[in-house]
Amino acid sequence: MRIGLITNLIHEKVFIENRLAFGNSKDWMTATGGNTGNVAFVEGIKSILGGKVQAIHWGDNPESINQHLDHIVVCCANQLGTHADLSGWADRLSKFQLPTTFIGIGAQADRIGEIPDLPEGTVKFLEVASSLRSNPNHSNIVTRGAFSSSVISHYGYTSNPFGCPSQFISPMTELGQLCIAHQKKRKNKRILTAAGNPFHPSGIIENKLVEIVGKFNGEYVIQHPKVLFDLASQNTGELTDAQIKAVERAYSSLGKLSDILDWFSANAVSFADAQNWMQFSKKFSQVIGPRYHGIALPIQVGVPGKVISIDSRTEELANTTGVPYISYKDASKLSAAELIEASAWSQRDADHYDDIRNKNARFYSEFLEAQGLPISDHLKILVEEEKN
Repeated sequence: MRIGLITNLIHEKVFIENRLAFGNSKDWMTATGGNTGNVAFVEGIKSILGGKVQAIHWGDNPESINQHLDHIVVCCANQLGTHADLSGWADRLSKFQLPTTFIGIGAQADRIGEIPDLPEGTVKFLEVASSLRSNPNHSNIVTRGAFSSSVISHYGYTSNPFGCPSQFISPMTELGQLCIAHQKKRKNKRILTAAGNPFHPSGIIENKLVEIVGKFNGEYVIQHPKVLFDLASQNTGELTDAQIKAVERAYSSLGKLSDILDWFSANAVSFADAQNWMQFSKKFSQVIGPRYHGIALPIQVGVPGKVISIDSRTEELANTTGVPYISYKDASKLSAAELIEASAWSQRDADHYDDIRNKNARFYSEFLEAQGLPISDHLKILVEEEKN
C-alpha cells in the first residue's frame, strides 16, 4: 500500500543534515513544527505503519496525490480548541478525496471535562474527516484520550481514545520493567529535565527544574517556545520587554537576563530527531518535566519518567498511555529532592505502564487494520505480547 504521511515537520531532514549546528531559533521552530516534541510523535507513527510510507504536504497537487497514493495518514496535535481553525484542512482534504486516517488529535482546555467551543471551520473538518473513512463501520480518528474523544462526540462524531503513537517507538516489550531495572542499577541520580513554558502559569515550576539540573547533574531539554531557543543561542535581539520580564520572573533564581543567558548556554539542550534524543537520554537515571514527549522518549529506552501536568492536554496524554504524572501545583510545593523522590517509579508504576501499553498496542493494531492499513512488524510483536 502507498501511504502519504502528512506531518507538521518542514524539511526536517534537510535541516538536520545542513543547518542543525548553524540554524537560528526560527529555523529550529520551522523544521520541527514549532515544538521539537513533534519529532517523537512522527517517529511513533512511522514505527507502527507498514507498507510504503512517503512524506506529503498540504500544498501538494491533488491530482498527483490521487494518482500516486492509496491512503493518507495525518499526524495531528492539540487542535481541538478555540485556538485552532481547521477550515484549511477541511478544504484541502475535500480536494485530495482519498481515504484518510487521523492520528493523535487532542482537545485543548484548562481542565479535563471542559468542552471547548470549536470554530466553525474545525467542526467542518470533523465532518469532512468522517466522510473520508475507508471503512464506514469504523471511525478513522485516534485521539489522545477519553477527554478529546468526548469533545468530538459532543460535536456529533466518533473517535478512538488510544493515546499517542510515541508509546510504541521502542520494539521492546515490558518497557516498564526495563525502567525499574534501570532505576535500580543507577548508583547516582542524574536527572534529565523536560523544560516547560515560562509564559504559562505553570512557569513557576521552571525554577525547580533549574535547581534539579544543578543539584543532580542534569540537563535542560527545550522544546517550545521559540524564546527558549533564543536564550540558548544568546539571541536577545527579538525579545520584547514583556518577554524579558516573563523570563526573569520564571527564572528568578538565576538572576537577571544576562545570568539567565549564561545558564541556558551551558545547560539547555535541543534535539531535531527522536533517535538522538533517546540515545542521549540513556545517560540519566530519571526524567521529569512538563513536556509529555520529553518524558515519553526517554521511557522508550528504559529511563523512568514523570510528567508534570500543566493542563488537560498533558494530563490526558499521560493518563491514556500509563505514564506517571503530578500536577504542577503539587510539584511546586515539593523541594527538588522531594520531587525527585516522588518521581521515582514503583513496581506498580512499571506494571501499570506495561499493561496500558500492551492494551493500546492491540487497540492501535485493530484500528489500523480496520482502516485497511498495514501494521509494522514490531507493533505485531507488541500485540502478541498483549495476547500472552
